[in-house]
Amino acid sequence: MILNAPYVISGIRKTTQDVTTFTFKAQNGGSIDFTPGMFAMLTYNNPQSGEKVSRAFSMANSPPSDSLEFFISMIGGKLTSKLAEAKLGDLYYISAPYGQFKFDLKSANKLLFLAGGTGLAPFFSMLEYIIANGAKPDIVLIYSVKYPYDIIEKDRLNDMITKLGGKVVITVTRPKPEDNWTGETGHADANLIKKHAPDFAQRVSYICGPPAFVKALKDGLVGLGVPEKEIRAEMWG
Repeated sequence: MILNAPYVISGIRKTTQDVTTFTFKAQNGGSIDFTPGMFAMLTYNNPQSGEKVSRAFSMANSPPSDSLEFFISMIGGKLTSKLAEAKLGDLYYISAPYGQFKFDLKSANKLLFLAGGTGLAPFFSMLEYIIANGAKPDIVLIYSVKYPYDIIEKDRLNDMITKLGGKVVITVTRPKPEDNWTGETGHADANLIKKHAPDFAQRVSYICGPPAFVKALKDGLVGLGVPEKEIRAEMWG
């Protein structure tokens, strides 16, 4: 556990129109361990006013590490407005890890990952962790975005799923004719799960995304007869 540890920005990568991937490196070079799925509190201390602005973000990289990666929607909030102007080397403070959305590598040989928007972040952490540990569970990842250009780290995602021999299904909720999108459309729901993971009852399910997304999919799985104890969920928004 670290509390208000100084971290500097070591990477800024505009990932989609609205999401930027930020990497923060421990100023003292120290490493932090955490369970994939957990989150950190990121804080900016205004040197002029002394005001502190904090927000929670899921780690998107595998533990242990001296760096932490976050997928951040640049929504113009108090913290994201600061990040929009951020430069490499800028100082922030991190407290971590927090949360009960914890991935257990030994929990099952068959997994169902359900991600909405930047809720993909903890699944990146899980996928990297699985690869780093040489495991190869059977994974189906269903990922929901509004538009095709909202797909976060598409190439990295496909590379990891390919390495693991898994399956990724992307559904676009607001496709436009000019997008020429040929994949799934509409909101992720029980029917989409049945279509792409017909053995859902044999899988441990993890859900992360906006509250409405998480509630709908959790209710959908329970409606399909999946015991709540087999469903892990985290919501943002």
